[in-house]
Amino acid sequence: MVLYARDRPTWTLAATACEKDDTTLVDQAFSKASQFDDISKVELLHEFCALAVEKNATNALTHLIKQGANVKALKSREVAWRSPRTKPILEILFAHGWDINARNDLGHGSSDPEPFMWSVVKDIDLVTWCLEHGASVFPRDQELLRDDIITMSHRKCQQVLEKAAQSATVATFELLRSKGAPLGWRPLHFAIETTTHYQADRGEEANRGEEEDKKAKESARNYEERMAMVRHLVDVVGIDVNAPDQPPGRELGGFWGTPICYIAKSYGLDTDTRELAWFLLDRGADPTPALDIAKSTEHVKFIADVEAWRAKQPDRRMCCALQ
Repeated sequence: MVLYARDRPTWTLAATACEKDDTTLVDQAFSKASQFDDISKVELLHEFCALAVEKNATNALTHLIKQGANVKALKSREVAWRSPRTKPILEILFAHGWDINARNDLGHGSSDPEPFMWSVVKDIDLVTWCLEHGASVFPRDQELLRDDIITMSHRKCQQVLEKAAQSATVATFELLRSKGAPLGWRPLHFAIETTTHYQADRGEEANRGEEEDKKAKESARNYEERMAMVRHLVDVVGIDVNAPDQPPGRELGGFWGTPICYIAKSYGLDTDTRELAWFLLDRGADPTPALDIAKSTEHVKFIADVEAWRAKQPDRRMCCALQ
């Protein structure tokens, strides 16, 4: 982002040119930017190229490549930045040597070292396109998963199925799983965490405006999609509802424990997680560690949900007692 830092108005002109996909405007912006002696042509071409990709500007990108832009030099985060990408822009990149599995921004603490496909898991068509064009379900140069350690590389770059469990559909998850993608440590944990962000359909509510109604319906749609993922992971994939999220003896930051703990830690959200909690409890989840978290965070709704679930069990002696 050399030009962005050096001359914001010229960068804005370049961004507008790419947004309009107007090669004449691109040339005007490039000519103006070329007046700066401290920015090389290679740097400018790279920055303009990244803008063209961000804006899905096929004409601008093709034009810049003809001027000497090297798409192979684009960082994986630059291609994924402000997704979604369109297939035509990806086709151009691929035709000119772009490495779809690149993680060429490794080693930079502030960067995102995930391969491009990770950024489009919400779009099954783009995931399919990536797989058809050689995308791997294994992050390049990442160590194999182990039972005794979670490496920094694994913490910075989730497994693609963890990413899919978090935000994709069941169909996308199964597509990736069919290609041999590993589950990773926390697919169910992440799926549960994301589900707590959404609210099930509460039906019509008085005094709810049009915009609020739209948001409520979108939240309900997301909730159903995420609950479908949770059910699939437990009932079809067979993930243990008491699966740990890290090796024994480890205390990694941001790791909360068993899947149900990821409900307990989501305190302060104005969402109803009873269905989610009861589903896990019905499948044998032990609420004890989650209750410890809920008590420390004063997540009273979760505690009440566990108490209500216990009250409806035929033999309450079989349930975990609240301490």
